[in-house]
Amino acid sequence: MYKISVNEKLLTIGKKGVKDAVNIFYDKQNTFDYAFDILYNTKVRAVHIFSLDEKHIWKKLQKYAPPVYAAGGIVKNSSGKYLFIKRNGIWDLPKGHVEKKETFKETALREVEEECAISGIKLEKYLSTTYHIYLDKQYRLKVVQWFMMNYSGKEKPRPQTEEGIELVKWVYKKEIPHLMENAHNNIKTLVSKHVLK
Repeated sequence: MYKISVNEKLLTIGKKGVKDAVNIFYDKQNTFDYAFDILYNTKVRAVHIFSLDEKHIWKKLQKYAPPVYAAGGIVKNSSGKYLFIKRNGIWDLPKGHVEKKETFKETALREVEEECAISGIKLEKYLSTTYHIYLDKQYRLKVVQWFMMNYSGKEKPRPQTEEGIELVKWVYKKEIPHLMENAHNNIKTLVSKHVLK
């Protein structure tokens, strides 16, 4: 099953109907128009599009909302603190777009360094991929690969203000739930799964 955040709500794609969602059988491209209309213009929290060929729906979604690729990281320092940024008033993790001839790993390291002004980060392992839809003249599917990273340096992080970042902060695990009260759903899910577990 594919899980995509749309307007801070959930769009899922699978082979059969599910509970606790508006279920829509996929039959043609305007199925997405209908699903997005529900997610943007009603109080419904979840929509599920289903068909026996869920990979076909996934490919069609990528034609409807062409993908944009990005990568980022959950960074832990030698004091056991985690690195968070506040972007446009919302708590987030450092991430950014993949540039030409760049791997997801290279992007993740570069973006953390650029957005937080620290260097010498070590990439540990791939964590997971998140998906969300945003509107930029047309709908776009943002595909973000996330990595766990370690930092043992002493540099004080500084926000990359031209990217809308107001604050960069190291926080202990016990402080994270408070930050997540003001974060995007994909970030909440990612942090819950890989940090707060």
